[in-house]
Amino acid sequence: MSSSAATAPSFGPRHLDFLLHDDVDRVAAGVEFVRAALADWHLGAGPPPGDDERAVDVVLVTAELVGNAERHGGGTRSLDVERRDGRLRLTIHDRSGLPPLPVRPHRAGHASGHGLYIVDRLCTAWGWERDSGGKAVWAELPAPLAP
Repeated sequence: MSSSAATAPSFGPRHLDFLLHDDVDRVAAGVEFVRAALADWHLGAGPPPGDDERAVDVVLVTAELVGNAERHGGGTRSLDVERRDGRLRLTIHDRSGLPPLPVRPHRAGHASGHGLYIVDRLCTAWGWERDSGGKAVWAELPAPLAP
């Protein structure tokens, strides 16, 4: 195997299992995981998260969804990021089967309650479904631009 083949980036989906890393700051770990995937996929210009607005949006949505799973979903079980057809799909698995509920109406002057509002504004689509360990919340965004 040539050295270039050994170091070539993998463009396949990425999975981070938080159950193996119970002692970490899961929001920070999730953000770093997504930044590394973007860098491996050569998406977004500059150092991670890159100066591409889309890369910044992907990182922000990751932080909001993992933060929500930690605060409201009984803890984050895993995070998946997948690149396909010019978009990225983030999936966060948590321990609660309860639906994510956006604060309605959104109140910009409040200190909290902005997470799903931000997700709704930045994503082309998002939703959730129950799974065997709780639920999966997913979000799709346009993929950052390659340099």
